[in-house]
Amino acid sequence: MHEIDSYSGDYIASCRWRIESQVAAFDLLRAQAPTDGSMDGALQDIEDEFFVAMVAQLEGMFAYRRREDEGSAPGPLQELRAVVVSLNANGGRFDPPAASGLDASTTVLRIDPGDPIVLDREGFQELSDAFFDALEDAYVEAA
Repeated sequence: MHEIDSYSGDYIASCRWRIESQVAAFDLLRAQAPTDGSMDGALQDIEDEFFVAMVAQLEGMFAYRRREDEGSAPGPLQELRAVVVSLNANGGRFDPPAASGLDASTTVLRIDPGDPIVLDREGFQELSDAFFDALEDAYVEAA
């Protein structure tokens, strides 16, 4: 597949909506759980796995974006890719490319190389929002 150098604002908005609706479904599940604590462990297991899957889905929606359009400074576009690669190939420990400049001072998730990646609802939401904002800045087609 060829690299993509722009996306329509409508496509990005529809992807954002899909991600937000899936997060809302998780929130509904959590809200309907018993308040006696009997489901806390199961909910935590679901949250851990759900947001790992969500970050992979988010990257997949834009996996063919042209890297040259991301800019040279570290940011959420590079972070998301590095997180997904690290989850798949580095046992869940953050392993960004050496020259990327991604570390706790530049990442939305505030993680350093070698740190375990923890994706809870809050962290995923922050990364997702930052990713979509950066994507719109770098890839939206000029009208």
